[in-house]
Amino acid sequence: MPVRRFRVLAAVILGALVFCQGSCKVLSTLDDLPEILKRGELRVIVRPGFDRWGSPLGEEGVDEGEFLEAFARRLGLEITWVRARRHDEMLSLLKMGRGDLALRRFSPESLVSEDGVMASATIDWVEDVFIATEDGPIVAAGDLEGTRVDLPASMMSGLSAMIPEGVEVEALPEDLPLETILERVAAGRYALTIADSGLLDLMRWNGIQLRRVQVESHRRKLVWALRRSSHQLKRALADFIFAEKMLSDRDSKPECRSYEEIRKSRVLRVVMKNSPVTVSVEKGGLTGFEYDLVTLFAKDLGLRLQPVIPPRSEDALRWLEAGYGDLACIHEPVPIEGAGGLLVSRSYRKVDLVSVVADRSREPGFVEDLAGLPVAASPAAAQYCRAIPLDPPIDVDLVRGRDSLSSLSEVMRGELYAAVVDSDSARIELSRRPGLKRGAVVLSGLPLRWLANREGRDLMARADRFLRRARRDGRLRQLEQRYFGSSSRRLSWRLPDIPEGDLSPFDENLRWAGRKYGIDWRLLASLMYEESRFDPDARGPGGSAGLFQFMPATWRELGVEDPFNPGESIEAGARYLSSLAELFPSLELFDRMAMAIASYNVGPRHVFDARALARQMGLDPDRWQGNVETVLLLLDDPEVARRFPAGVCRCRRAVGYTRRILRRYAAYRAQFPPS
Repeated sequence: MPVRRFRVLAAVILGALVFCQGSCKVLSTLDDLPEILKRGELRVIVRPGFDRWGSPLGEEGVDEGEFLEAFARRLGLEITWVRARRHDEMLSLLKMGRGDLALRRFSPESLVSEDGVMASATIDWVEDVFIATEDGPIVAAGDLEGTRVDLPASMMSGLSAMIPEGVEVEALPEDLPLETILERVAAGRYALTIADSGLLDLMRWNGIQLRRVQVESHRRKLVWALRRSSHQLKRALADFIFAEKMLSDRDSKPECRSYEEIRKSRVLRVVMKNSPVTVSVEKGGLTGFEYDLVTLFAKDLGLRLQPVIPPRSEDALRWLEAGYGDLACIHEPVPIEGAGGLLVSRSYRKVDLVSVVADRSREPGFVEDLAGLPVAASPAAAQYCRAIPLDPPIDVDLVRGRDSLSSLSEVMRGELYAAVVDSDSARIELSRRPGLKRGAVVLSGLPLRWLANREGRDLMARADRFLRRARRDGRLRQLEQRYFGSSSRRLSWRLPDIPEGDLSPFDENLRWAGRKYGIDWRLLASLMYEESRFDPDARGPGGSAGLFQFMPATWRELGVEDPFNPGESIEAGARYLSSLAELFPSLELFDRMAMAIASYNVGPRHVFDARALARQMGLDPDRWQGNVETVLLLLDDPEVARRFPAGVCRCRRAVGYTRRILRRYAAYRAQFPPS
């Protein structure tokens, strides 16, 4: 008997251990952003029917899945879609750690009573509306009495207040997709349901005929659900949402343009990589050999330069080929036969492909020493490496999901023997990365060229003429001397006053202030650089001082005791910019922030004048680009400005000021992903 009891007890303990193992495995996945980044995977819980036709965010029809995939790419993550079988199990799966985000048509109010769950920042705005059969009798509010609303019970949270008396509520099965419910309404099987305006538009786009009942409704926030412990993930998502609302509609669209179309737009889109030899942030400003050179080219053409920096997981030349840019300046030798359908310019500089190894490694004296060894290289460099007749051949690890320079960290850790980069990049990187040394030259004297997409023949002809003139008049040689000249020159990429990997000396203050006032910290950094170049002791004309160059009257208004104190100045700068944005409450985020930035420079009264003049001219007073921005240029004329309350101003300066800040913010966004 004791033996039997012992066996039963052992079985119970073993079963408990097995259960605990499974439970602990689930609990171990309750991760925040650092653990998610280590895992390389963002797990997203989606509702039944989510992937049938896509899932629109809100009024503009942007797809939730595509939006989230763009967020994941910015963080270098892959998405795993966790498909819930029922609407009412999504939050349980989230709490159990089966996913990191839950995507349903949540409102913030619907998540308030959920323990362990919080709402994300606002993804978009929608309206909850009554939806009926298109040719049925329910048309307006007076037709609702005595009707029945069909909807899963879990979807009713937050909707009960909009259901009038006399309307019955019928709970539908929780595994019914919302799209199926709406199809059944269209077919007359259900008389009435409730859905948000984004879903209604989606159904109409797919030919499903439905009627929106004429009942008063209100716009509400559309949010996603996160675990209450995922604060860093929530902040990264909020940063991304802010940047998308500010910049995505104005980012490059995939369109291969002729030179005539480029000239009409007055913007030259240039695909570039994020590196010291192409374009990078130096003490907050944009710099780089290719950036400076192509800026001269754009200036010669009378165009404004727009750098386009693909995510690290994307190949720059594929972006050019797809039409995201008009020109590519990547400072990397590309075999002409490997350029595919792209057009190439004349050679403007020659570089070597060189190997870089760790100090502790045996230095390869000859290219033959790389035979059979694991070497990281970009696709173009890999093409050169594979053409070298070695036995065994060089074992090339194609750089995917990261730039070639980031592979140097793997070389330092011993995960790769060597990386193959161009000699210009190697020179700069070796000066700032102790623990690395230059190895064998793989190939020497390879030409650097610009590339254009298939519509760019006229643009490439102009690029060839510019590069020839720049070599002849000395401008190209000056840039080469500045970036690749004497090794005794100041290595600006060391940035001794900015911590390695940071944007500014005050990133934590900026993040804190951005969280407090709802402004992306990278936009605050862009404004701060424009005002003071990150110098807390900066002084300007008229008594302006500090990181945000407040005038004495503004110090007093904001309660700033010491304008030279970085923490106090940054908090006040964020508060002041936020207060300016609140002067334009009904505008879209981009237009609201652009007008707030212009107001920061020239004062809000002049921006109000510009909006009034825009209205008089038949332009849109609620849009910045091409509307209020254009009118501000006219207000630079004293004869025009005197007709308005605020009078004469230097409004042209405010336009350039705003453009620089927004352009810099776009570059900061590319170089410093949400974190």
